Amino acid sequence: MKTTKIITSLALSICVASLLGCTKPETSQLNIPSTKDSTEAELLLVGLAERIRIEGQEVDFQSLAQRQALYNVPGVSVAYMKNGQLAWTLEHGVKDVASGLVVDEDTVFQAGSISKPAFATVLMKYRQDNPLDLDTDVNNLLTSWQLPEHEWTGQEVVSLRRLLSHTAGTTVHGFPGYAAGEPVPTLQQVLDGVEPANTSAVVVDLRPGTQMRYSGGGTTLAQLTLQDIANESLPTMAQRLLFKPLGMSRSGFEQPISPKLSNNMATPYNDDGSPVEGGAHTYATLAAAGMWSTPSDMLKMASGVRSAYLGLETDWITKATAQEILTNNTPSNKAPNVGIGFFINMDEDGEIVGFGHGGADKGFMSQLYIELGTGNGYAIMTNSDNGSQLISELEVRLKEALDVGYSQAEVKPLVPISQTQLSKYIGIYVVTDPVDVEMVLQEAKNGFVLNALPYIENERYFHEGDGRFFAKNGSSISFEIDDNGIVKTIVMDGDIRGEKKE
Repeated sequence: MKTTKIITSLALSICVASLLGCTKPETSQLNIPSTKDSTEAELLLVGLAERIRIEGQEVDFQSLAQRQALYNVPGVSVAYMKNGQLAWTLEHGVKDVASGLVVDEDTVFQAGSISKPAFATVLMKYRQDNPLDLDTDVNNLLTSWQLPEHEWTGQEVVSLRRLLSHTAGTTVHGFPGYAAGEPVPTLQQVLDGVEPANTSAVVVDLRPGTQMRYSGGGTTLAQLTLQDIANESLPTMAQRLLFKPLGMSRSGFEQPISPKLSNNMATPYNDDGSPVEGGAHTYATLAAAGMWSTPSDMLKMASGVRSAYLGLETDWITKATAQEILTNNTPSNKAPNVGIGFFINMDEDGEIVGFGHGGADKGFMSQLYIELGTGNGYAIMTNSDNGSQLISELEVRLKEALDVGYSQAEVKPLVPISQTQLSKYIGIYVVTDPVDVEMVLQEAKNGFVLNALPYIENERYFHEGDGRFFAKNGSSISFEIDDNGIVKTIVMDGDIRGEKKE
């Protein structure tokens, strides 16, 4: 379920904004080598709005400070690359609300699932220097655990190539991590789904090689496989094979965070603006979600892969290795496409336009993207569960102002709906999965306001026709109607369903 809490009280927004330092220039830092680039960076400080716009209506563009206040995002850090070289960074807000300490270029955030391509590059660098078969069954490589037999055992292999491209048919989408004071499981316990693991067992329930289905469980299995083969932990391998060669001095896979990085780390925050109790979660699944990093460091990694792919620089990995990393391993060219670790943005002819990955850990949201041809790209990191909302708007602004990336504003028509027609949708709906909550729909002009506290607060939805409604943040809602024309069920994104109360 979407868990964005949008605070609409102007007074509260002003209060939060002051905490973010929108009236204090020192909380916004531009690290720029030239006047020309200064203009580029400053474009992100203004002109932000929801990705969804309404046809014929004026867009309410706001400042970065205003959008941070709206979404309860204390701090944001952005790095921008031009022609394969870091051009500038922009930091705005605070890494910790209580202390008021501002975000700077070296502030580290949890990178979430951007850990996956980082791990994949470590594995591919190891494989470049050591014998490692990406296409054999991982059970032939594992020594400390074995993947249970499945329906297709002996017919289709669960290989490292498939695990790293989410095509191995493995389960478990992602991991919530472990709060302060909670016991942390071993990788084997995570894979078996036994205590103290807080996720189910990783098994194969789709025919390997037939479809792409995102699986952090598969990445975890790949991590254990590499560690078994190399007889070395991922943190030490990553330092030797990735971070040190590329000068990623503000990155690490240690969980909890290493003392070297903890002196300048962002505090994670919930979507209501409160700090995550106990601080950052600990992730046993390092390869899937355990990296700490900065936007500048993440761009160094992406640029290193790009440069090697193009044969511009091969001191770290070879051109052949980079091209293998960026070769689509999904069964078709239909998005989403994944190489080894990275998501690949492809054009209609199947040519690579760019590549990257998103990340989400508790209290942190991130995004990384670089264009293959131009070498232009960006990385954005935030310390809030609501960071994805802000990142989406920044990506639209980057595309609009600097023509980099793929995110564009979408203009939707607002279709008038009579009060009589609208009234049949208004009411209370009961959701039982994935959480128990009541959704309350209250009538508004050409739509409704939705509340599902504590998850959704005063979210405005507009009618786009045929009983479908959209919010400016990109979410959508439809309804199921019985043969008598009575609305029975509300359907949200992700097939979240609620039954209407009589």
